[in-house]
Amino acid sequence: MTFAMKHYDRDTFTYETEGENAVGRSGITFTIGPDGKATQVLVENLNVRGEGAFKRVPDQK
Repeated sequence: MTFAMKHYDRDTFTYETEGENAVGRSGITFTIGPDGKATQVLVENLNVRGEGAFKRVPDQK
């Protein structure tokens, strides 16, 4: 599924959840590294048990 994000503040966005587990508006926060790329994204409504953090895998050289 694809969800439209709305900018909230700095590196935080929101989106409207859908379906049987919908909770309404939820936050998405990006952690930006020194290179300006996102190193992690935290999806608030998926993080109830720590399952909503997604970390960037370093590029294979």
